[in-house]
Amino acid sequence: MTSNLKKSLFVSLVALGFVAAAGTATAQSANAKSYARVTSNHKMTSTPTSRNVNFTGSNALYTKAGTLRGAKKVASTTTVKKIANSKSSQNNVRAYRVATTNRGSVYYKVVTYDGAYRGWIYGGKVQSVFGGGITAFDTFKNQNLSSLTDTQQKATYKIASPGTANDGKTVTYKQPAWTQYKVGRAITDSSPYANSTFKIDQVGTRTREGDQWVHITDTTNANSPANGWILYSGLKQTEAPVADNAIQINLVDPKDNSKVIKSITVTRDSAKKGTNFGYSDNGNWTISMSDRASILNQIRDALNGTSYTLDTLTTAQIAQIAQTNFGSSVNISVNAVTNIADNALRINFRKPDGTSLKTIDFVKGGATKGTTVGSAVSGSTNWTLSDGDKATIQSQITTALANSGYQLSGGNTLSTSQIDTIARGQYGGQVYLNVVPVTNGISTITPYGKQKDSDDKTLTALKGVSGVYSKTPNGYSIPSEVTQDKFVESPTATGAATPTNRTFNVTAAQLADPNGKDLLTNFLSGIKDAAVRKAAYDGISERFVDQAKSEFISTGLNFDEFSGAPGAAFTEDTATGYVNNSALKTLKSVKIPVFSPDGDFEKVPVTDTNEWVQYTFSAYKADSGTYGNPVKAYYTYDGLSK
Repeated sequence: MTSNLKKSLFVSLVALGFVAAAGTATAQSANAKSYARVTSNHKMTSTPTSRNVNFTGSNALYTKAGTLRGAKKVASTTTVKKIANSKSSQNNVRAYRVATTNRGSVYYKVVTYDGAYRGWIYGGKVQSVFGGGITAFDTFKNQNLSSLTDTQQKATYKIASPGTANDGKTVTYKQPAWTQYKVGRAITDSSPYANSTFKIDQVGTRTREGDQWVHITDTTNANSPANGWILYSGLKQTEAPVADNAIQINLVDPKDNSKVIKSITVTRDSAKKGTNFGYSDNGNWTISMSDRASILNQIRDALNGTSYTLDTLTTAQIAQIAQTNFGSSVNISVNAVTNIADNALRINFRKPDGTSLKTIDFVKGGATKGTTVGSAVSGSTNWTLSDGDKATIQSQITTALANSGYQLSGGNTLSTSQIDTIARGQYGGQVYLNVVPVTNGISTITPYGKQKDSDDKTLTALKGVSGVYSKTPNGYSIPSEVTQDKFVESPTATGAATPTNRTFNVTAAQLADPNGKDLLTNFLSGIKDAAVRKAAYDGISERFVDQAKSEFISTGLNFDEFSGAPGAAFTEDTATGYVNNSALKTLKSVKIPVFSPDGDFEKVPVTDTNEWVQYTFSAYKADSGTYGNPVKAYYTYDGLSK
């Protein structure tokens, strides 16, 4: 009996052990890590330039898609962030394969241009749009030829130091160095082209370095192997013949007399070739005071936008110029400016006698040395500034010149030509603006607005714009929590809302254009969900109303006519009286489209701009202050009207 009991217990324990083991095995199987699998993997066939990307820093780089079994990290997020912020184009990145997993994730195989890093990185959920760990990236920014001066455009050039160095300025390249993957030099030795002359036909800057590259073409051989890209600093201008009645002053680097920064020409009617520009005064060569002022102003104008300056001519330089013969040239050393930050533009205020009044530095976060402050305007010879930069610079100028006894030529509001001068300037360099004495201190009127009968705490600055319609994008964005199923799967209209195109970046000016009447309905046509579409319609309408509450039509208005003895005090009543007795008494907001009163989002806004509406801003008070300093004027607005 004891034996049978033992056997029974043994069998029971074995059975229990088996069940426990089986249970453990089942638990281990259930807890095993689940890996993704690749459902497609193919070479990318889009144009190479469209596959230039940069890391966002949000995802690491792996030997294979990061969710696949056996994926190993090639570069951490810390490393890819460093690459993303690199100032070297060798760290540009090219995508060349794309894979999709069974989980719907997209991965791209990428390589840095220098080959140091190669691997797979998460790229979002849509193959047609880079996302996740990478973003589209322009490795090179083409500029209009107008970014060069007229003299630079017309000049011919030689390679300054012919040879074999692969340094960006000795040989030419098929594309600016390291801006396209595995696209290298046009020639490996420029020595055979030492005497060739070239013209510049393209210009731009590398995005990471911000250095200026130009494309040159041989003036005698359009098919020359040497035609290609080179750093502008690697060229030297060939000297054109100097007129018989003129001298040419070459402004050269203080450490390299052969490096011509700019050149100016000084002409004198009836002068004869071979005679001296100046004269000897008791054995000391000199020039007249008027010539000194004129030449110094020309030099400063020529150095506008560069990182060089010349505040005054030394006795030795005056003697050099004086002894220069008409029909020839002379080299004058200028000073390199070393205390301007790489992301700053120095603005010098120049008095009529050529001397400097004062300077200000316009600093831009993220700007790089050598890049231009503004941009060219299509169809115009003038350059311009962004609205934000223009407002910041205008404010700095107004503050700097307050109570100085000087103002910009034409008043303290920047003119088109002054904006052009600043816009062409380069970060790390400087420009000159002329100032003139003022007999009165100008107090620029700066308007603020609020809803009628609301608290003064709600006052906000009003922005003046040229034209009747705002050129500020509407900016309404469909919330990120709106999921993909709320959108039309394959919208056909141009500009339709999609999961990756959620923002309505259309301006009122575009809607006012006959060609823009469908821009809103096109955007809304991409939204399948009625509630989301209605919310977008209402949100876009509200954004336009907000613009009308903050932007007014400034065309034909002058806010710089309130003036008095510089530094003298004026009362609130005086300032208010001036405003109420001037054209500034009432301001008109920008016009905005009228949306369907019942919120019918399937209807376009009223397309007849004569039916569009605007606010009227009515002045009700102004601050006290002192002449020469800006003064705030306050306005109220009520309902919208035609």
